[in-house]
Amino acid sequence: MAPEPSILIDLADVSHEYASGGHEKDLVLSDVTLAVAENDVVALLGPSGCGKSTLIRVMAGLIVPTRGTVRYRGTPLHGVSPGVSMVFQNFALFPWLTVRDNVLLPVGRLPAAEQQARLDKVLSTVGLGAYEHAYPRELSGGMKQRVGIARALIAEPEVLCMDEPFSALDVLTAETLRNEIGRLLASPEHPLRTMVMVTHNIVEAVFFATRIVVMAAQPGRVDVIVPVSLPYPRDPDAPEFRAIVEKLHAILTRTNLPDNADSAKVVTKTDGPAKRIAPVSLPYVTPGEVLGLLSLLGDKECDVFDLAERFAKEFGAVVRLVKAAELLGFVQTPGQDVVLTPLGQEVVAGSTETQKRIVREQLCRLKIFELLLRLIKVQENQMLPDEELLRELQTALPHEKPKPLFRTLLSWGRYTELISYDQRHHVIRLYEAKAPKGRAAPAAPQSPPPASPPPTP
Repeated sequence: MAPEPSILIDLADVSHEYASGGHEKDLVLSDVTLAVAENDVVALLGPSGCGKSTLIRVMAGLIVPTRGTVRYRGTPLHGVSPGVSMVFQNFALFPWLTVRDNVLLPVGRLPAAEQQARLDKVLSTVGLGAYEHAYPRELSGGMKQRVGIARALIAEPEVLCMDEPFSALDVLTAETLRNEIGRLLASPEHPLRTMVMVTHNIVEAVFFATRIVVMAAQPGRVDVIVPVSLPYPRDPDAPEFRAIVEKLHAILTRTNLPDNADSAKVVTKTDGPAKRIAPVSLPYVTPGEVLGLLSLLGDKECDVFDLAERFAKEFGAVVRLVKAAELLGFVQTPGQDVVLTPLGQEVVAGSTETQKRIVREQLCRLKIFELLLRLIKVQENQMLPDEELLRELQTALPHEKPKPLFRTLLSWGRYTELISYDQRHHVIRLYEAKAPKGRAAPAAPQSPPPASPPPTP
């Protein structure tokens, strides 16, 4: 029986918060427990904002988590991990250094002969042997990323960590580099055996990984771990490969777009003996983006992953659009499909004023807008200071970022003429239309009476 592979990186109950101004903090990771063993290729997959990049930096020792422990080969990690090298999305090259000097940075203390031997080997591996004395400004994006990969490999790390290394590249260059990294993983002569990578590309995750960690957001945490036992090199057109891709599609769709929309919307908080329904955040998208989504759908049923390709946007960004449209009652999401509701069809077919009216009516049914309108109306002069709204949002939705949510509420409220915002005095008030001469201004839109609280079970 083969011996159990050694655990290289071990995270136990890791949580991390970022300061977001004042006394506010954003919880980006919550109680993440994960181990990376020798010969593991782990892909971190999930929506934007789920903490993937933070997590991989914690593994590399570039970020010290707020809580929890990080161990490398059983020893608590203090500072940068000795056995991990990192490849970044934005190349992170020093523009005043040549390719040679950039790549040699991690091994500057080795004897000159050893440095040269390693340099020749890694430049040959990534196909940059002829560019040793070139500067980053003389290289294409793909060549710059090759330099970043060579710099990571020259240290001969036990674990290679890559944070979306191909996302800033054109499609052809990204495909070429993926194949080259895949070739290194498959080669028995190359020492690279263990890798952790952040990606939003499902096919890319299946192409590389032996395990795919699907993360959930707000706050970031491990949702599902999917093992991948396909041999290298992998063929994306093979039925077994496509089956795993479809499985991940289903998991991500379930995680981000629950079939039962109501179950995603209703969250209860105990407040004394009674229960009240807490407001649900409106995703950070604009009315124009949601209306664009509805127009793109038309009368067709569309897979959410196909929508991401048609929008040329990352999956998480499209999910936010679909969530907002579903929250407003304009689409339904059976399985991983997105379908216009009759109300959504009415929006698509309507005039600008009709669209505004329908969106306004739907917004007034959301708890988050009921809260906003109620806060305005209880003010003595019906002018709500923006700082007070930010405090209320932080209290009502502690895992949300109050400032982006504040901007989102303003965007939708102003578009639908529910509210107006005085930037000079930092106050929000109900919208008042300017009436033509000789006519009275129409009354401000009224929100429906609050729903009765659900009976206590």
